[in-house]
Amino acid sequence: MVQPGWRDVLFSVKTFGAAVLALYIAFALDLTQPTWAMLTVFVVSQPIAGMVAAKSLFRAIGTIMGAAVALTLVGAFAQSAPMFLVSLALWIGACTFTSVLLRDAPAAYGAMLSGYTAAIVGIPAALAPETAFDYAVGRCIEILLGIGCATLVSQVIFPRTAGEALKESVNATLEDAADWTRDVLHGKSQQEKALADQRKLISDAISLDGLRVFATFDTPSVRAASNVVRHLQGELLSLLAILVSVNDRLALLRGLAPDKHAALQDILVRTASLLPAPGDPLRHDPSLGAVAEGLRQEAMSRLPTFDDMVHDHRSIPVRNILLRIGDLVTTWRRILDLREALLLGNTMSLSEAAPSTDRYRDITFALVAGSVSTTAVLATSALWVSSGWQQGSSAVIFSGVICSILGALDDPVPSAANFLRMTIFSAIFAAIYLFAVLPSIDGFVSLVFAFLPFYLPFGILLGLPRISLKVTPLGLNLVAFLGLTNVRSQPDFASFANSSLALLAGIGAGILMFRLLRPLGVEWTVRRIRRGILRDLERLAGPETMVSRNRFASRMFDRINALFSRLDATQPDQRALMRSALAALRVGFNLILLKEASHEIPRDAATAIARVLAELERHFRDLRMGTTISGPLHAIDDAVAILLARPVSRVEDLLTALVAVSSALHQHADLFGQVRSSPVPDIIRQGFPA
Repeated sequence: MVQPGWRDVLFSVKTFGAAVLALYIAFALDLTQPTWAMLTVFVVSQPIAGMVAAKSLFRAIGTIMGAAVALTLVGAFAQSAPMFLVSLALWIGACTFTSVLLRDAPAAYGAMLSGYTAAIVGIPAALAPETAFDYAVGRCIEILLGIGCATLVSQVIFPRTAGEALKESVNATLEDAADWTRDVLHGKSQQEKALADQRKLISDAISLDGLRVFATFDTPSVRAASNVVRHLQGELLSLLAILVSVNDRLALLRGLAPDKHAALQDILVRTASLLPAPGDPLRHDPSLGAVAEGLRQEAMSRLPTFDDMVHDHRSIPVRNILLRIGDLVTTWRRILDLREALLLGNTMSLSEAAPSTDRYRDITFALVAGSVSTTAVLATSALWVSSGWQQGSSAVIFSGVICSILGALDDPVPSAANFLRMTIFSAIFAAIYLFAVLPSIDGFVSLVFAFLPFYLPFGILLGLPRISLKVTPLGLNLVAFLGLTNVRSQPDFASFANSSLALLAGIGAGILMFRLLRPLGVEWTVRRIRRGILRDLERLAGPETMVSRNRFASRMFDRINALFSRLDATQPDQRALMRSALAALRVGFNLILLKEASHEIPRDAATAIARVLAELERHFRDLRMGTTISGPLHAIDDAVAILLARPVSRVEDLLTALVAVSSALHQHADLFGQVRSSPVPDIIRQGFPA
């Protein structure tokens, strides 16, 4: 059971205060529907000021754009209801498509709003075209009023900034990274624990970019140091990639060459000593730089030479581990320097461009979501027109709303069912207010006190991340049902029941469309992410594609984060897929190395590497398309044989990369298929047990 803290209570008081302020101003200005101003406050309010500002900005953009489209459609098709409804359905579908494609970027919210705002404004306006412009302007003013009040209160009264949350998150993420790094170096990173640590770290590292975006709205020092944050996130992702590689190589060495593993213990332990002790906070240590550089140089001086690798092939993974140790200490130093600059607000000279924060986009998934929204609006429109149901327009609006809001979920039906359940409860509360409480209200102050018992507890729940999504429809739809206006009239139960039924019918239509058109579930999304991973590797192996390491890592970590959030590490098959996804990251890094190094070696060796890449490209394509794989990948054995017979420049790097790819393909056959019978190429297998 989640226990609210004082921050949650403060957030509730601030939100209720902003709603009361918006309602008061709307009544004072004699706006036609003050309920929209109050509702908007609860929609955009967030515990962090920067999030409110970002959400408010894109809600304002989405509202204005949606209202403009609504007026355009009314002007073009006011005399043709079918054309108006078809155009509206297509617009809502296009906006849902854009929103799902953009995923969690702030602009996605604006796209979603543009869609269903066109329905909220456009349908009532189409029913009374002569007042369409006044109606659209009125809704925009009321919504902008709510946005303004929510933003003002969040920024002025005990603001909690996104910059503050970002710095707290950076510290927490780095302390977790230090813990996992120690576990890897000490050999304590067991399978399930490692995956749990990796899941949390990857999620935290990816979420830093979202906090950075929000912090630019409320923290000038973070806005000025935005590049520092992006570099910090890039270095953190690099650290995770290094740890994945070291963890896997150490596991391989422990099983196949324990004497080599034992010989590395001293440098592994001393590297771990660079990190803060468990439970200790991160501190700036001026002597750390010299110690870390000494360790890096020692790791480089202990690298096995080509002759060492020829005479004892077990030295190949040792070389890989020592290289990564050098990378690890360099990256950790860099991370601490960037963290210091961020916390102190210092400027930092960064010669290189900020690393890419490339995210993956699933066009097919977005098309499906957009199609469902369009179909839902068309179906409810047909029901409305054919039945002549006066309140049927509300069903059309809410079918578009529910499909737009929940379209990005893997399985939207449970959430839509919860939305329906909460809406039923809100209708019951609304009936109590409309027929028992509000008739005895004689002024604005008494109205505020009447709302207090409901909206203060609701605001507390709204600030709790695990609960807020479930209870949001309860408070928002209560405001919608109440329909507060400047005209006092006697409530009519028949009209209330009819409009409530129409709203519930719209949500029900959305659920029906989800069931009929989206019976896909989480498994379908997992399969699509898996295919996306294979597609990235296929492109990376292709001769024409040159992708930077940072850009590839950013996109792959985004896919891995999406995959990890949907899988259960306690299930053996799902745990295997999680480990295979991390292996794909390492395979990609080695493909990049092979492509870069192939330009620096003689033609016969370069040709052998090109054949490896061509076989891998074809293999990843076959896996992605689900076609039968052509058989074992012999090109890796051939390339290793050529490199061992005639050393070339960077031969050590090439051999290390080829063995790493071979090992990953063998160990993770669940993702890569049965194409390698041994973790090492045939010619050097005698160095390891088969």
